[in-house]
Amino acid sequence: MYTTPVELEEIPNKSVVEKKYILQWTRRLTAPFDFMGIGSSAFEMNNCKFRNCFVTDNRFYFSNLSQFDAIAFNGRDVAKLNPTTLPIGRTSKQKFVFGAMESSDNYPVCGEHYDGFFNWTWTYKVDSDFRWGYITAYDLNGIAVAPAIDVKWETEMNPISEELKVKLSSKTKAAAWFVSHCNTKSERELFVEKVQKELHQFRLTVDVYGSCGTLSCPRSHADACFKKVESDYYFYFSFENSFAEDYVTEKLTTALLNYAVPVVYGTANYSR
Repeated sequence: MYTTPVELEEIPNKSVVEKKYILQWTRRLTAPFDFMGIGSSAFEMNNCKFRNCFVTDNRFYFSNLSQFDAIAFNGRDVAKLNPTTLPIGRTSKQKFVFGAMESSDNYPVCGEHYDGFFNWTWTYKVDSDFRWGYITAYDLNGIAVAPAIDVKWETEMNPISEELKVKLSSKTKAAAWFVSHCNTKSERELFVEKVQKELHQFRLTVDVYGSCGTLSCPRSHADACFKKVESDYYFYFSFENSFAEDYVTEKLTTALLNYAVPVVYGTANYSR
């Protein structure tokens, strides 16, 4: 445990200030830790129901690590940590939190020293203690309904408008894919090659934009790129770069928000 005194002008007295102190054990500038902000800033900015949390990456903020209410570990860094660099011991009320937004296939955590190490999880998985999500679906009343283990989707839909029918009928191209990561663990790029061969006999193509294809649409002009999907393409390839349970990123919304049918490639249960 750290016992070096903290040289700060003012050290909070936890018996006076009713705050929950969270220590980021690993680098704070990598997502999702960068969303946590510094101090209480993120809780204030997002108008959170509870704003009595204070975030820091300063391990010497208190004279003893046991004074932190929670210690958070970024999943992208956890696999690289030497067991000797982990905090030793914890109080009965202190929580160790595993936070991750990246696929567990790309950043696996398999060390035996982590067995029973974490108290809570904060990830994209639906059954996490706290969920970090790329996507949240709301019903017409503004209530979040998905992702969830047991989703109750409405089975009766209102008919689409004539205006929307015209918009959809004006599309002329088969499918688009925006991609910059060309060699992936999911081998999605090989799947697209097979689809291209099948479409060729019908004089159709998957138009690949970015460094992995022949077409260009820079991220700096994202709105214009999405407009192409909305106006030109029937389908959009929402392919993940790796396979992991519940791992579904914002690629799915590129299709859904731009009047295209998503073609998905991943191991998540997309119905939930």
